[in-house]
Amino acid sequence: MNTPERASGWARRLKIAVIEKNRGPYWDMVNAGWRDAAERWGFDVVFEAPEYESVDDQVEAMRRHVAGGADGLAFVATRESAFDQVVAEAADAGVPVVTFDLDAPRCGRALYVGMPTPIELGRQAGRLLAQRVPAGSRVLAQTGSAKAPGAGGKLRGFREAMAEAGIEVVGGDDDGERVDLAAANVRRLLAENPDVAGCYGVYGYHASVQAAAVEEAGRAGEVAIIGNDMLPETAAAIRRGSVFASIWIREYYFGYYAAAAIAMAARLGTGDALMLQGFDPARLERNQRRLEPRVITADNLAEFEQWAGERGVFERTAATANT
Repeated sequence: MNTPERASGWARRLKIAVIEKNRGPYWDMVNAGWRDAAERWGFDVVFEAPEYESVDDQVEAMRRHVAGGADGLAFVATRESAFDQVVAEAADAGVPVVTFDLDAPRCGRALYVGMPTPIELGRQAGRLLAQRVPAGSRVLAQTGSAKAPGAGGKLRGFREAMAEAGIEVVGGDDDGERVDLAAANVRRLLAENPDVAGCYGVYGYHASVQAAAVEEAGRAGEVAIIGNDMLPETAAAIRRGSVFASIWIREYYFGYYAAAAIAMAARLGTGDALMLQGFDPARLERNQRRLEPRVITADNLAEFEQWAGERGVFERTAATANT
Protein backbone atom coordinates (compact mmCIF):
# COMPACT_ATOMS: atom_id res chain seq x y z
CA MET A 1 0.00 0.00 0.00
CA ASN A 2 1.29 3.46 -0.88
CA THR A 3 0.32 6.57 1.05
CA PRO A 4 -0.24 9.86 -0.82
CA GLU A 5 2.86 11.74 0.32
CA ARG A 6 3.29 15.26 -0.94
CA ALA A 7 6.41 14.63 -3.01
CA SER A 8 6.35 16.36 -6.38
CA GLY A 9 9.32 14.78 -8.12
CA TRP A 10 13.00 14.57 -7.39
CA ALA A 11 13.86 18.17 -8.27
CA ARG A 12 12.10 19.81 -5.32
CA ARG A 13 14.18 20.18 -2.16
CA LEU A 14 12.53 18.38 0.74
CA LYS A 15 12.06 19.70 4.27
CA ILE A 16 12.28 17.08 7.04
CA ALA A 17 11.33 17.90 10.65
CA VAL A 18 13.16 16.03 13.41
CA ILE A 19 11.58 16.10 16.87
CA GLU A 20 13.82 14.85 19.67
CA LYS A 21 12.95 14.23 23.31
CA ASN A 22 15.23 16.74 25.08
CA ARG A 23 18.35 18.84 24.61
CA GLY A 24 21.83 17.62 25.41
CA PRO A 25 25.20 16.70 23.91
CA TYR A 26 24.06 13.15 23.14
CA TRP A 27 21.91 14.46 20.30
CA ASP A 28 24.81 16.27 18.63
CA MET A 29 26.22 12.98 17.33
CA VAL A 30 22.75 11.83 16.23
CA ASN A 31 22.24 15.15 14.46
CA ALA A 32 25.63 14.92 12.78
CA GLY A 33 24.29 11.81 11.05
CA TRP A 34 21.14 13.67 10.02
CA ARG A 35 23.16 16.59 8.65
CA ASP A 36 25.56 14.39 6.70
CA ALA A 37 22.65 12.51 5.13
CA ALA A 38 20.81 15.76 4.34
CA GLU A 39 23.90 17.12 2.59
CA ARG A 40 24.41 13.90 0.67
CA TRP A 41 20.83 13.55 -0.55
CA GLY A 42 19.92 17.20 -0.85
CA PHE A 43 17.21 18.01 1.66
CA ASP A 44 16.75 20.47 4.51
CA VAL A 45 16.46 19.24 8.08
CA VAL A 46 14.96 21.18 10.99
CA PHE A 47 15.60 20.05 14.58
CA GLU A 48 13.34 20.76 17.53
CA ALA A 49 13.30 19.45 21.11
CA PRO A 50 11.95 20.51 24.51
CA GLU A 51 14.63 21.44 27.02
CA TYR A 52 13.59 18.50 29.18
CA GLU A 53 11.45 15.49 28.29
CA SER A 54 7.89 16.58 27.51
CA VAL A 55 5.57 14.47 25.36
CA ASP A 56 3.09 17.35 25.08
CA ASP A 57 5.77 19.64 23.66
CA GLN A 58 6.85 16.96 21.18
CA VAL A 59 3.29 16.38 19.96
CA GLU A 60 2.69 20.12 19.61
CA ALA A 61 5.88 20.50 17.58
CA MET A 62 4.94 17.58 15.32
CA ARG A 63 1.52 19.06 14.58
CA ARG A 64 3.08 22.46 13.89
CA HIS A 65 5.59 21.06 11.40
CA VAL A 66 2.95 19.00 9.59
CA ALA A 67 0.76 22.09 9.30
CA GLY A 68 3.81 24.08 8.16
CA GLY A 69 4.41 21.87 5.15
CA ALA A 70 7.07 19.39 6.28
CA ASP A 71 7.62 16.65 3.71
CA GLY A 72 8.62 14.11 6.35
CA LEU A 73 8.60 13.74 10.10
CA ALA A 74 10.96 11.86 12.42
CA PHE A 75 10.63 11.70 16.19
CA VAL A 76 11.91 10.05 19.34
CA ALA A 77 9.08 8.12 20.99
CA THR A 78 9.55 9.16 24.61
CA ARG A 79 6.38 7.25 25.55
CA GLU A 80 5.00 4.53 23.30
CA SER A 81 1.31 5.25 23.74
CA ALA A 82 1.45 9.03 23.35
CA PHE A 83 1.87 9.52 19.60
CA ASP A 84 -0.83 7.45 17.89
CA GLN A 85 -3.12 10.39 17.14
CA VAL A 86 -0.50 12.81 15.84
CA VAL A 87 1.06 10.13 13.61
CA ALA A 88 -2.41 9.38 12.20
CA GLU A 89 -2.86 13.09 11.52
CA ALA A 90 0.47 13.17 9.68
CA ALA A 91 -0.52 10.16 7.60
CA ASP A 92 -3.83 11.83 6.68
CA ALA A 93 -1.82 14.85 5.52
CA GLY A 94 0.42 12.64 3.38
CA VAL A 95 3.50 13.10 5.57
CA PRO A 96 5.59 9.93 6.13
CA VAL A 97 6.81 9.32 9.68
CA VAL A 98 9.74 7.36 11.14
CA THR A 99 10.96 6.94 14.70
CA PHE A 100 14.54 6.80 15.89
CA ASP A 101 16.39 6.23 19.18
CA LEU A 102 13.16 5.17 20.95
CA ASP A 103 10.27 3.44 19.21
CA ALA A 104 6.47 3.34 19.33
CA PRO A 105 5.91 0.33 17.06
CA ARG A 106 2.11 0.44 17.06
CA CYS A 107 1.69 4.17 16.43
CA GLY A 108 1.61 3.80 12.62
CA ARG A 109 5.15 4.98 11.90
CA ALA A 110 6.79 3.46 8.83
CA LEU A 111 10.14 2.42 10.31
CA TYR A 112 12.24 2.55 13.47
CA VAL A 113 16.02 3.08 13.45
CA GLY A 114 17.88 2.68 16.71
CA MET A 115 19.42 0.53 19.38
CA PRO A 116 18.66 -2.87 20.91
CA THR A 117 16.08 -2.73 23.68
CA PRO A 118 17.16 -0.70 26.71
CA ILE A 119 17.00 -3.81 28.90
CA GLU A 120 19.45 -5.56 26.59
CA LEU A 121 21.82 -2.58 26.76
CA GLY A 122 21.63 -2.51 30.54
CA ARG A 123 22.36 -6.21 30.75
CA GLN A 124 25.34 -5.78 28.43
CA ALA A 125 26.71 -3.06 30.71
CA GLY A 126 26.20 -5.32 33.72
CA ARG A 127 28.02 -8.21 32.10
CA LEU A 128 30.95 -5.94 31.24
CA LEU A 129 31.18 -4.63 34.78
CA ALA A 130 30.90 -8.14 36.23
CA GLN A 131 34.08 -9.01 34.30
CA ARG A 132 35.95 -6.31 36.22
CA VAL A 133 34.65 -6.62 39.79
CA PRO A 134 34.32 -9.77 41.91
CA ALA A 135 31.12 -11.28 43.26
CA GLY A 136 30.18 -9.70 46.58
CA SER A 137 31.33 -6.25 45.43
CA ARG A 138 29.27 -3.08 45.59
CA VAL A 139 28.75 -0.80 42.57
CA LEU A 140 27.01 2.53 41.98
CA ALA A 141 24.27 3.22 39.44
CA GLN A 142 22.95 6.61 38.32
CA THR A 143 20.19 7.84 36.05
CA GLY A 144 19.13 11.15 34.60
CA SER A 145 15.43 10.29 34.70
CA ALA A 146 13.13 8.15 36.79
CA LYS A 147 10.35 8.26 34.17
CA ALA A 148 12.07 7.82 30.80
CA PRO A 149 11.45 4.26 29.50
CA GLY A 150 14.94 4.04 28.01
CA ALA A 151 16.62 4.94 31.28
CA GLY A 152 14.34 2.65 33.25
CA GLY A 153 14.97 -0.27 30.93
CA LYS A 154 18.75 0.12 31.07
CA LEU A 155 18.73 0.27 34.86
CA ARG A 156 16.49 -2.77 35.07
CA GLY A 157 18.74 -4.78 32.76
CA PHE A 158 21.84 -3.65 34.64
CA ARG A 159 20.38 -4.63 38.01
CA GLU A 160 19.36 -8.04 36.64
CA ALA A 161 22.90 -8.73 35.40
CA MET A 162 24.39 -7.56 38.69
CA ALA A 163 22.05 -9.79 40.68
CA GLU A 164 23.03 -12.78 38.55
CA ALA A 165 26.70 -12.00 39.25
CA GLY A 166 26.16 -11.56 43.00
CA ILE A 167 27.05 -7.86 42.98
CA GLU A 168 25.18 -5.27 45.07
CA VAL A 169 23.89 -2.09 43.41
CA VAL A 170 23.46 1.18 45.28
CA GLY A 171 22.25 4.43 43.77
CA GLY A 172 20.75 7.81 44.49
CA ASP A 173 17.79 9.72 43.16
CA ASP A 174 17.70 10.65 39.51
CA ASP A 175 19.43 13.92 38.66
CA GLY A 176 16.79 15.27 36.31
CA GLU A 177 19.26 15.41 33.39
CA ARG A 178 21.40 17.92 35.33
CA VAL A 179 25.13 17.32 35.13
CA ASP A 180 25.85 19.38 38.25
CA LEU A 181 23.43 17.32 40.32
CA ALA A 182 24.81 14.09 38.87
CA ALA A 183 28.30 15.17 39.96
CA ALA A 184 27.11 15.99 43.49
CA ASN A 185 25.29 12.66 43.71
CA VAL A 186 28.27 10.54 42.69
CA ARG A 187 30.61 12.38 45.09
CA ARG A 188 28.16 11.74 47.91
CA LEU A 189 27.68 8.09 46.94
CA LEU A 190 31.43 7.48 46.80
CA ALA A 191 31.82 9.03 50.24
CA GLU A 192 28.98 6.93 51.66
CA ASN A 193 30.29 3.75 50.01
CA PRO A 194 34.10 3.85 50.26
CA ASP A 195 34.36 0.20 49.23
CA VAL A 196 32.60 0.70 45.89
CA ALA A 197 34.27 -1.23 43.08
CA GLY A 198 32.43 0.05 39.99
CA CYS A 199 30.07 2.64 38.53
CA TYR A 200 27.45 2.74 35.79
CA GLY A 201 25.19 5.52 34.54
CA VAL A 202 22.48 5.31 31.91
CA TYR A 203 22.95 8.80 30.44
CA GLY A 204 25.96 9.66 28.30
CA TYR A 205 27.28 12.31 30.66
CA HIS A 206 27.47 9.97 33.65
CA ALA A 207 30.72 8.23 32.66
CA SER A 208 32.73 11.44 32.55
CA VAL A 209 31.08 12.76 35.71
CA GLN A 210 31.84 9.52 37.54
CA ALA A 211 35.41 9.51 36.22
CA ALA A 212 36.01 13.03 37.53
CA ALA A 213 34.65 12.09 40.97
CA VAL A 214 36.75 8.92 41.14
CA GLU A 215 39.86 10.86 40.10
CA GLU A 216 39.10 13.50 42.73
CA ALA A 217 38.91 10.73 45.34
CA GLY A 218 42.31 9.41 44.24
CA ARG A 219 40.83 6.10 43.06
CA ALA A 220 41.36 6.32 39.29
CA GLY A 221 41.95 2.85 37.92
CA GLU A 222 40.62 1.19 41.09
CA VAL A 223 36.92 1.80 40.37
CA ALA A 224 35.73 0.23 37.11
CA ILE A 225 33.40 2.60 35.22
CA ILE A 226 31.13 1.46 32.39
CA GLY A 227 29.55 4.20 30.29
CA ASN A 228 26.90 4.65 27.63
CA ASP A 229 27.48 6.53 24.38
CA MET A 230 30.72 8.15 23.25
CA LEU A 231 30.87 11.84 24.04
CA PRO A 232 34.27 13.57 23.72
CA GLU A 233 34.51 13.61 27.52
CA THR A 234 33.93 9.86 27.66
CA ALA A 235 36.64 9.25 25.07
CA ALA A 236 39.06 11.40 27.09
CA ALA A 237 38.25 9.45 30.27
CA ILE A 238 38.89 6.15 28.49
CA ARG A 239 42.21 7.54 27.27
CA ARG A 240 43.15 8.52 30.86
CA GLY A 241 42.23 5.05 32.11
CA SER A 242 39.43 6.33 34.36
CA VAL A 243 36.64 4.71 32.32
CA PHE A 244 37.14 1.04 31.52
CA ALA A 245 34.63 0.84 28.65
CA SER A 246 31.65 2.56 27.12
CA ILE A 247 28.87 0.99 25.07
CA TRP A 248 28.65 3.03 21.89
CA ILE A 249 25.18 2.56 20.45
CA ARG A 250 26.32 4.14 17.15
CA GLU A 251 23.81 6.94 17.47
CA TYR A 252 25.29 8.82 14.50
CA TYR A 253 23.72 6.14 12.30
CA PHE A 254 20.32 6.56 13.95
CA GLY A 255 20.19 9.95 12.24
CA TYR A 256 21.92 8.86 9.04
CA TYR A 257 19.76 5.82 8.31
CA ALA A 258 16.53 7.45 9.50
CA ALA A 259 17.27 10.38 7.20
CA ALA A 260 17.77 8.08 4.23
CA ALA A 261 14.53 6.24 4.99
CA ILE A 262 12.36 9.32 5.45
CA ALA A 263 13.76 11.04 2.35
CA MET A 264 13.07 7.95 0.26
CA ALA A 265 9.53 7.72 1.64
CA ALA A 266 8.90 11.39 0.88
CA ARG A 267 10.17 10.96 -2.69
CA LEU A 268 8.67 7.59 -3.59
CA GLY A 269 5.82 7.06 -1.15
CA THR A 270 6.01 4.97 2.00
CA GLY A 271 5.04 1.64 0.45
CA ASP A 272 7.60 1.66 -2.35
CA ALA A 273 10.32 3.02 -0.06
CA LEU A 274 9.75 0.27 2.49
CA MET A 275 9.75 -2.49 -0.09
CA LEU A 276 12.97 -1.20 -1.63
CA GLN A 277 14.59 -1.38 1.82
CA GLY A 278 13.32 -4.90 2.47
CA PHE A 279 10.51 -3.96 4.88
CA ASP A 280 6.81 -4.81 4.83
CA PRO A 281 4.35 -1.96 4.12
CA ALA A 282 1.52 -4.12 5.48
CA ARG A 283 3.15 -4.82 8.88
CA LEU A 284 4.54 -1.47 9.94
CA GLU A 285 5.09 -2.44 13.57
CA ARG A 286 7.67 -5.02 12.51
CA ASN A 287 9.81 -2.57 10.55
CA GLN A 288 12.91 -2.03 12.67
CA ARG A 289 16.56 -1.39 11.91
CA ARG A 290 18.35 -2.06 15.20
CA LEU A 291 22.09 -1.38 15.11
CA GLU A 292 24.54 -3.56 16.99
CA PRO A 293 26.38 -1.56 19.68
CA ARG A 294 30.16 -1.55 19.94
CA VAL A 295 32.14 -1.62 23.16
CA ILE A 296 34.87 1.04 23.15
CA THR A 297 37.91 0.49 25.37
CA ALA A 298 41.50 1.70 25.34
CA ASP A 299 42.23 -1.09 22.85
CA ASN A 300 40.01 0.28 20.09
CA LEU A 301 39.66 3.95 21.10
CA ALA A 302 42.05 5.12 18.37
CA GLU A 303 39.91 3.42 15.73
CA PHE A 304 36.79 5.13 17.07
CA GLU A 305 38.51 8.52 17.22
CA GLN A 306 39.68 8.13 13.63
CA TRP A 307 36.08 7.44 12.60
CA ALA A 308 34.89 10.50 14.55
CA GLY A 309 37.65 12.67 13.12
CA GLU A 310 36.87 11.74 9.53
CA ARG A 311 33.28 12.95 10.05
CA GLY A 312 34.10 15.94 12.26
CA VAL A 313 31.72 14.51 14.86
CA PHE A 314 33.50 15.80 17.96
CA GLU A 315 33.98 19.25 16.45
CA ARG A 316 30.25 19.50 15.76
CA THR A 317 29.44 18.13 19.20
CA ALA A 318 31.40 21.03 20.70
CA ALA A 319 29.93 23.62 18.34
CA THR A 320 26.27 22.68 17.91
CA ALA A 321 23.15 22.30 20.00
CA ASN A 322 19.48 21.57 19.37
CA THR A 323 17.48 24.60 18.38
